Amino acid sequence: MAEMLDIIGPDLQVVGVADRERVHREGLWHHTFDCWLYRCEEGKIYPLFQLRHPGKKAHPDQLDITAAGHLLSGEGREDGVRELEEELGLPVHPEELIYLGVHREEMRGEGWIDREYRHVHLHQFKGSWEDFNLQPSEVSGLFEAELSEVVQLMEGKRATARFRGFTGTEVSTGRHEERRVTWDELVPHSKKYYRMVFQALEAQRGRK
Repeated sequence: MAEMLDIIGPDLQVVGVADRERVHREGLWHHTFDCWLYRCEEGKIYPLFQLRHPGKKAHPDQLDITAAGHLLSGEGREDGVRELEEELGLPVHPEELIYLGVHREEMRGEGWIDREYRHVHLHQFKGSWEDFNLQPSEVSGLFEAELSEVVQLMEGKRATARFRGFTGTEVSTGRHEERRVTWDELVPHSKKYYRMVFQALEAQRGRK
């Protein structure tokens, strides 16, 4: 059965409903859910990035938002929290999220136009790598990097940043890796989007 999405007007009101294929074919605006997990350690912030599956139509094998997905017709932004459990195997309650607001973004690829109102959230992760069980059809690995290195990478002040994590579905059976990552290896969201997220993450420094 096709996923049905609400078509969203410029005032964020629902103006219709369409299946996901049509939404991306015609470039119709719709709602999505983003959640960035991060760790705090010794006064430093470490955002987590998922490695997109090589079979994905959009941005295969690139590092992306920790968990994200479409909001189905009739859903509110809190319903998107299911993406954390579906993609990462991590159950989280909506009240545990920090809501950053809506970011309007357009991305294009061969045969698709993605126009999204992204509802962006943060969640402080206090567990261990063993807590994750990745969805094999969507996610190929999970990595973290120190926030200041990622910011410098975005600003062109360094050529690579150190990312550490694992590939596979679980840390116990996957492959532990450390990578030197360039900016081009991240999904090309706008720098305005990344700056909003990174500034919000920086504001979490020192919080328990």
